Amino acid sequence: MSTQGDLAERIKKMILEEMPGPQRHPFHRKVLEGRATRADLAAYAVQTYHRNLYSSRFASANHSRCPVPEIRRALLQVVKTEEESAAGEAPSHAELMLVFAEAVGVKREDVIHSEPLPSTRVFIDTIMQLSQGHWLEGISFRASELGAPRACKLWYEALQKHYSFSTKEVAWWKTHVEEDVAHGSIALQVYSQYARGEDNQAMALRAVKRMMAAWQVFDDGILKAGEEAAQGKDAGFPVPAEKSF
Repeated sequence: MSTQGDLAERIKKMILEEMPGPQRHPFHRKVLEGRATRADLAAYAVQTYHRNLYSSRFASANHSRCPVPEIRRALLQVVKTEEESAAGEAPSHAELMLVFAEAVGVKREDVIHSEPLPSTRVFIDTIMQLSQGHWLEGISFRASELGAPRACKLWYEALQKHYSFSTKEVAWWKTHVEEDVAHGSIALQVYSQYARGEDNQAMALRAVKRMMAAWQVFDDGILKAGEEAAQGKDAGFPVPAEKSF
């Protein structure tokens, strides 16, 4: 049986080396290399908006099942940062994605009234199931944020360099560069201190693998949607006209 510390390092390695990301998923590479179309970025913005509508709910469901006061407080802070700043002055993550969508060329109301892709629904349902299960299963979503600071930094830089977006228009990524360090640290603390025994460790690993598979489905869906939208197929929202950035 692995020690708790060994489990934390094993899961961290899985996230950093196996989860879809800048080096491993073709959609991410397309964006970071400057090859993404407006249809690609629009598909990403719309689906990420729908995902963000549930981000605080994932954390809230996990928080309600957590027996450890210290971790509950940390998860409560995640809920707050997903919705707004502690002072109530910063926009929610969903609002920040609406700002980006408008910069891409999608009207705010078209994003809000669009439907999530089937792949996005699978992602939402999977993470919600994990969050509403055993609290060690729900913490897997926090684990997925271990690679987010580096990935979001790359996106933040690429979106300005290749597509000429302003810092305000890509503030969603800047926010995640800063906040997801703390979010991922919650998972490492849990796996290091509270995933005791073979059964709990096996449960945690299964949950992380399910979460990683859900991210793969989410990214695959966006890649396909962007390609089909560029071919004139219905994307579920008015796709912005293609023009150079």
